[in-house]
Amino acid sequence: MTAALGPAVDWLAVTGAVAVAAPLLGALVASSRPIRATPRTVGVAAAATALAAGLALAVAWQTGDGQPLGFGHACGGGRLVFIDGLGAALVPYTALMATATLLVAPRRLLDGAAVRRALVGLAATLAVFVTSHPLALVALWFFTARPTWRSTRLTPGGRPAARVFAIYMTAAVACMAAGTLLLVADPPWERGSGPAGAVGGWLVALAVMIRKGIVPFHSWYPAIFSGAPMSTALMATMPQIAAYTAVRLLVGHADEVPHALLMLAAFALVTAVYGAALAVVQRDLRGFIGAFSLSQSALVLAGLAGTLPMELTGAFCVWISSGLSITGIGLVCWALESRAGDISLERLQGRFWDSPTLAAFFLLFGMASIGLPGTLSFVADDLIVAGSLEAGVAAGLMVIASTVLCGIAVMRCWFQVFGGPRPADSPGHAMLLRERLPLTVLVAAVFGLGIFPGPLVQSFERAAERILRTSAAHAPSPATLPSPEP
Repeated sequence: MTAALGPAVDWLAVTGAVAVAAPLLGALVASSRPIRATPRTVGVAAAATALAAGLALAVAWQTGDGQPLGFGHACGGGRLVFIDGLGAALVPYTALMATATLLVAPRRLLDGAAVRRALVGLAATLAVFVTSHPLALVALWFFTARPTWRSTRLTPGGRPAARVFAIYMTAAVACMAAGTLLLVADPPWERGSGPAGAVGGWLVALAVMIRKGIVPFHSWYPAIFSGAPMSTALMATMPQIAAYTAVRLLVGHADEVPHALLMLAAFALVTAVYGAALAVVQRDLRGFIGAFSLSQSALVLAGLAGTLPMELTGAFCVWISSGLSITGIGLVCWALESRAGDISLERLQGRFWDSPTLAAFFLLFGMASIGLPGTLSFVADDLIVAGSLEAGVAAGLMVIASTVLCGIAVMRCWFQVFGGPRPADSPGHAMLLRERLPLTVLVAAVFGLGIFPGPLVQSFERAAERILRTSAAHAPSPATLPSPEP
């Protein structure tokens, strides 16, 4: 559908453009010398503008006719600009994460250069979610990885983590580029295709595994959480760019690349259980967050390999619910570190006495990530467990096992961090407004979407149904896109 066909489509195009452009403009302002506003003010203003545009995009999608917006150059079944129910949810979700991390970040970590890198990375990430063009995705993989590498490398003690990240991302981008070119040149979903397209599908699947940190390519995941600022680690992992790429290049053509998807699902389930078990035995708080997020993000990829709309819908809901909850846990960790330094899990820390409010936030986010009733994860877990059991008993049991282990890990971590007597070095600092506000908004989002999940779930259901029946052989023309079936 073209932007000229209706006001709803106009709003989709305008709000999507504003969401991507606002961080870029903020990055330019943060780079200028001199500026009156502080770098934090510039960064928060740019990210909040992107968030407002993202929310307007989501509203425009919900009030529209359910038709995806697609225009621009077409390639391999994708469009240069493409917005559907999934993208309409991921844009405000990612902008909210960025706004929250910029608010909570300690002042010493927010100079102009750091804010510029964060905003450029945010703009590139949001651009990923408003396109389905294969070659554009390849380019954006590079532009989303570079700010993460640069920020990690400039962090004191972060060079080893940056080196590990660079090795893995170089391999991922190389596999992604080669695989995408082969898919475009020899699409396996077209008649008469040769072996090149099948090889391309495997290479893209391998790139997704590396970028997602799926076993055995998972070592960069804990490294980035240990060696990079928390904002960098969260923005590098929680938007889950690799999962989005799998949706656009593989899931919509499941009948043509079945073995690659089955491989992704199998390794993702192993990673979910392995990451959850690893989270139980971590010795420090950052290590726990890295292993915990590894497990939760792997569940998303496992759900994407399903053949039923319910499985994809569950994966999309886990995508949002786990991302919001883990972002909240990460920001609580960052607030604690700004008061007491690195937090060990080898003995009781007694940090409840520093800030009972932070303890409450940590517990709420932790429970929300493992299916607390009234939260979005409660809905998400029900969908993904039911979907996985439909796929097979073994898959369902592995999803349940990962959830149980994650619950044990969360409670162990909470008691180790906040339990015990008041420490001698307890600063007893009250929460700052810039900490309390974003954490409260994140909690409200997790519970609000859990109490009223209907609009989000319905949007994801429509997107899942369309994705599962999409093929490049029936790609929509540049002027029109098919209407959803009733």
